[in-house]
Amino acid sequence: MKTTIGRTICCLTLAAVALTASPRVLGAQTMSRLTLQEALQLIEAARADAAQRSLRLSIAVVDARGDLLAVARMPDANPPTADTAIGKAMAAAFFGQPSAALAARSSSPIFQSLQLETGGRLRFFQGALPIVRGGVVVGAIGASGATAQQDEDAAKAALAAVPLR
Repeated sequence: MKTTIGRTICCLTLAAVALTASPRVLGAQTMSRLTLQEALQLIEAARADAAQRSLRLSIAVVDARGDLLAVARMPDANPPTADTAIGKAMAAAFFGQPSAALAARSSSPIFQSLQLETGGRLRFFQGALPIVRGGVVVGAIGASGATAQQDEDAAKAALAAVPLR
């Protein structure tokens, strides 16, 4: 019994280290990080798309570790939408997948454990997309405040509008 618990703790620790490792440590390949300027450009592009469609969103951009780079809440967007946008982006960055792909698995014991370990910060709802540069996830953008599809569409519009080289 103790051996099984010890192995589980060890595996979870290794997984946590892998998830939080600095991008420069992840191999010989050096990847560029997402900059604050790029994050702000993405937020502005998503905001412009949302405004054109009369939506009131919060938009967040995180780096590859899920650390917040920038967040904005449009006028009249509900205050809790900022935390939801951040949580969606964090989940997309952690897993390197659109948050919509994670939503179906959100009730699994592993995802529930992750939710507990992060203090409830992850949001497994549609509305965030990973930001990929050179085949490597360098961050994610998440939106919240409209329907799940509209949130994701704003994130897609931002990624299409901002060249990330």
